[in-house]
Amino acid sequence: MIQQTFYDFSAFEMMKDKKTFLVCDAAFDALGIDMPYKYVRFSDFTSNPHYQDAKAGLKLLRKTKCDFMVAIGGGSSIDMAKSIKYYSHIDRPLMAVPTTAGTGSEATHFAAIYRDGTKYSIADAKLLPNYVILQPDVLKTLPDYQKKCTMLDALCQAIESWWSKKATAQSIEFSRRAIKLILNNMDGYLKNEDAANKNMLTASNLAGRAINITTTTAPHAMSYKLTTLYGLPHGHAVALCLPKVWRHMKNYNAIAVALGKQNFEEAILFFEQLLQKLEVLPPQNASVNDLDVLTHSVNAQRLHNNPVKLGCDTIRTLYKEILEV
Repeated sequence: MIQQTFYDFSAFEMMKDKKTFLVCDAAFDALGIDMPYKYVRFSDFTSNPHYQDAKAGLKLLRKTKCDFMVAIGGGSSIDMAKSIKYYSHIDRPLMAVPTTAGTGSEATHFAAIYRDGTKYSIADAKLLPNYVILQPDVLKTLPDYQKKCTMLDALCQAIESWWSKKATAQSIEFSRRAIKLILNNMDGYLKNEDAANKNMLTASNLAGRAINITTTTAPHAMSYKLTTLYGLPHGHAVALCLPKVWRHMKNYNAIAVALGKQNFEEAILFFEQLLQKLEVLPPQNASVNDLDVLTHSVNAQRLHNNPVKLGCDTIRTLYKEILEV
């Protein structure tokens, strides 16, 4: 089935004759979303979804015999719904309503889940949501810091997808459009302007569509342990990694041009200055003693998609630069 995208909540009509399983976090209650039909709610999961959470959700799904799934929230909520669907082994229709402009999870066929402290990806064509609602009003309640982190996640995804070894003409075009929208709407988005919120949500979706083709690269692979070790949101962690990895690779002037710069050196400087402006900084509790743990945490398979090979010594050096220790 081809994914269908809607720009208002009229799509909820397709729940009318279904028994709906709603996956959402606690923030759902503050969004003011009117669910017009009965549903079973599952919210018992963390911001970094765990395998045991997914198993608990699956148990409730089976007990209530729901035949339609709706995920409302950020990437964690959508990934949790995908994970529950994946482990159910039944291709129930899934509708995704992103409430952040960042992860693009509503546009991908994979999900992230933690098990025993390690982050894993599950992938299946059936995990691509059948229906997507892009409703910018839901962004208005986001805290400033969360808006910054999710915006940076979308920007990093667009850049990484562009230089990915799996990049195609289509994925690069998605990335180009996403980068343009992010740069043109950044200020208005952070001021909570309606038009900018809509455009940022579209940019996030485009970045997700790009990543759906290419998957991510080294900055994402290196970001995961920063999240678990220092409690950094994903967008914050990956944004710290990207300019350091890019400087090591010394290439991709085409991406720099999309960012409005002449070459990769200028683009990297722009990115680092943006992080300073947004006050997205290295963790204050980092120590040089953490470098070995971080270095050995990076999944080699996740690095395979990176266009430049990174060995252990290089990764350790990059982490030292990222943490400024």
